Amino acid sequence: MTKIVDIYNYIDSFAPFDIAMDFDNVGILVGDKNAEPTRAIVTLDVTDEVIDEAKEKSAQLIVSHHPVIFNPLKRLSADSVVYKLAQSGISVISAHTNLDLSSDGTNTAMFNALELQDMEQLEIDGGLIGSLKIPMSANEFANFIKVKFNCDGLRFSDCGEKICRVALVAGAGGEGIFLAKAKNAQAFVTGEIKHHEVLFARQNNIAIFDVGHSKCEELIVPVLCEKLSKKFPEIEFYQSEKYTDGIKYII
Repeated sequence: MTKIVDIYNYIDSFAPFDIAMDFDNVGILVGDKNAEPTRAIVTLDVTDEVIDEAKEKSAQLIVSHHPVIFNPLKRLSADSVVYKLAQSGISVISAHTNLDLSSDGTNTAMFNALELQDMEQLEIDGGLIGSLKIPMSANEFANFIKVKFNCDGLRFSDCGEKICRVALVAGAGGEGIFLAKAKNAQAFVTGEIKHHEVLFARQNNIAIFDVGHSKCEELIVPVLCEKLSKKFPEIEFYQSEKYTDGIKYII
């Protein structure tokens, strides 16, 4: 029978846990590594709704992108996610920045969703740069991203010219704008960007596309679910249907 540690080792083979960034917390974060799951949920985050979904599906394991334990715990109350997991006998493997940095990871999922070509490394947080098959205006590219990333909305700016060369960094990757300029990108796509980074982009005529942290990283969930399903056909892996970051847009 397949054990949780076997699933951990497989993820480690393409997204080594030891390459995770220093601030991160990854690996088997809750549960027994020797448990033998028959069903598992794959999700971006472990929320109350995802735990309920796991219980409904009789899943003994959740594989998440964001760590279920990120900051040190000072108390463990009955309404906390970690307490509910332990009480329900549900284990968690979290693969975060190690998956971002992987060649099969989050940034690559973004690159593929945008149908870019001529992949190059951006040399930060696994960021990438490539070219659109057909140049687009900022408005056209924003609408293209909205469809490909299934966004309800996004923030963007216009560089005033057709976009061909696109840099990207998954998650909170705003600092990648400086390398995007060095790589002659005309557009930069990320999940979070700070005000001074927006100003830098404007001063250097780079269009920015802020799609939201969750939306750019949700793309890795079906990819990871498919990889795990193929490797461990004896386990039923489900992509979470209950996860949401709760963000709404008003225009």
